[in-house]
Amino acid sequence: MDRPLADLLILDLTRALAGPIAGRLLSDLGATVIKVEPPDGDLTRATKPRQDSMAVYFVQANAGKRCISIDLGTDDGCDLLLSLVEKADVVLENYRPEVMERLGLGYEALAAVNPRIILASVSGYGHGNVWSHRGAFAAAVQAETGVTADIAKRRGARPQNDPLSQSDVYGGLHALAAILAAVHQRDRTGHGQAVEVDMAEATLVANDMVAANLRDDNDVSDGFRAGSNWPPCYQLSSGRWVTVTADPAVEGSFRGWVKALGRPELHDDPRFATMADRIANAADLDEIIGAWVAGFDSVAEVEAAIGFSAILVADVRTERELQGTEWARDRGAFVEVPVRPGHDPVTIPQSPWRFNRADAGAVPTVGFRGEHNREVLGELLGLNSAELEDLEARAVISQRLPAWKRPATE
Repeated sequence: MDRPLADLLILDLTRALAGPIAGRLLSDLGATVIKVEPPDGDLTRATKPRQDSMAVYFVQANAGKRCISIDLGTDDGCDLLLSLVEKADVVLENYRPEVMERLGLGYEALAAVNPRIILASVSGYGHGNVWSHRGAFAAAVQAETGVTADIAKRRGARPQNDPLSQSDVYGGLHALAAILAAVHQRDRTGHGQAVEVDMAEATLVANDMVAANLRDDNDVSDGFRAGSNWPPCYQLSSGRWVTVTADPAVEGSFRGWVKALGRPELHDDPRFATMADRIANAADLDEIIGAWVAGFDSVAEVEAAIGFSAILVADVRTERELQGTEWARDRGAFVEVPVRPGHDPVTIPQSPWRFNRADAGAVPTVGFRGEHNREVLGELLGLNSAELEDLEARAVISQRLPAWKRPATE
């Protein structure tokens, strides 16, 4: 079955996560994505754990891409990239602002060889402002945009960063949307353009509490505030944990808990008389509910005992546990990507789209740095063996393959 973006060619110059995840999703939607790496490679190739010399973190963000390696620090390397730009629809990059211009690869230079090209740039704080020069790993952006402070406020503890690189992923997802919009506009107008996305604003858009947190009256003690009250987690008699989507501090949820517990006297307990009281005495209320939940062995038992449908009970699972569920198998939520024939594959999450008239999803392949140099440059630019060998001899292109992947003559 045809894939939605099967007619698009993407040059992906990105590294780490915010850019690569956008390129991975474009590949999942059917685009041909060529990952262009410098001689030292994407920094995530050095991460652990590894499978047959391939970093599994790299696989998750770069599955389905063909990998070439060009030294853009050389004039010949930049000329080679511009030759590829003539054939491409999109150039995706996540250098700091101004780097592409310094390389001689800014939008005007790209458009000079291909007026239909779309240059998509992902950065930490956007182009042309006082923070443009700043580096932007996810933890830094999340700290600057309120996420770290929000978590600390809820936990009542010193600030601690979220271990997930949410700002990178949000930036990549918004880059995907911007690219699709730019392609659609180009189809209408015939003109390409430059579009840039920053991780900071992407993180703000993903935070559903920003508007409330910007107000002076956002005090959760006097009533319910959407998103302010996190559902608690409790341990079952089996030792497993569950989360229950009913914050007992909130009036309606508190009434439901009292009924489920069979403890009507709690309505008259001064510790729990108002929402403010329940927040102030949250530890006491949590202990009462926790002791009750500990009498059950499963999510189904807790859910049945609570007995009102607005409250959901869910297992606290690891990714490995989720992978083993019937839902994950039915949905095809994970994909195996072979690295070395006959060896264990790397398992990555599937993209979430399902089309009734198109195919989509991760392409179960992954490349080492420069592995597809000859294949890509031969196919797209028509370079012959002698020309490719000359580029290799001058280190304009290079590759790094593990010993088991190299031809026997090497």
